[in-house]
Amino acid sequence: MKALIGAIGLLLLGSCSTKEKTTQQSTEQTVAEAPKNDSTQTGGTVSTKSAIKATVAAGAGKWAYEKKTDKEGKPVYKASLVASNILEFSFPYNGGSVATLTIRKRESGTTVYIEVSKGQFNRSFQGGKARIRFDRQSPVAYELVAAENGRANIVFFDAEQKLINQMKAAKEMVIDLDFAGQGVRQLLFKTAGLKWS
Repeated sequence: MKALIGAIGLLLLGSCSTKEKTTQQSTEQTVAEAPKNDSTQTGGTVSTKSAIKATVAAGAGKWAYEKKTDKEGKPVYKASLVASNILEFSFPYNGGSVATLTIRKRESGTTVYIEVSKGQFNRSFQGGKARIRFDRQSPVAYELVAAENGRANIVFFDAEQKLINQMKAAKEMVIDLDFAGQGVRQLLFKTAGLKWS
């Protein structure tokens, strides 16, 4: 009986060891097949920080334009710009966060919003303000509005047309925004060259 229990125990150990190796081999194969955005690697995996830096370097100062149709077949126009700086937050959002400024026009109207890849805007901003400085001018306060769907990583600006006009006339824009548990951070956008009507 003891010999039978011992044999079953050895089989179970061997089975667990095989599963661990299979999972490890599968993970290593996935990492090896993943496209490398940067030559900087850590322990055989592409560094997330390097990927974030590559995203910022590729998109900062370059407006990206897009035209799509919504569920009802109506046109939606977007102009997006990646911030020139990476936001460095503490846990649980550490590792770098990318901010994207977007102008969106639908039949119902035009909106301007900022979205961050990681992190949350301070929930107490409802009715709050962001300080925005264009080029070397004095900062201007813009009221903020929460996303209707409750997403905390997006914040909308009021006075959209005024903001768009200032972006079109400026070379750069610095925004001071408050993030939940992280304090006030600055976002730098190189807004020169915006084409929007």
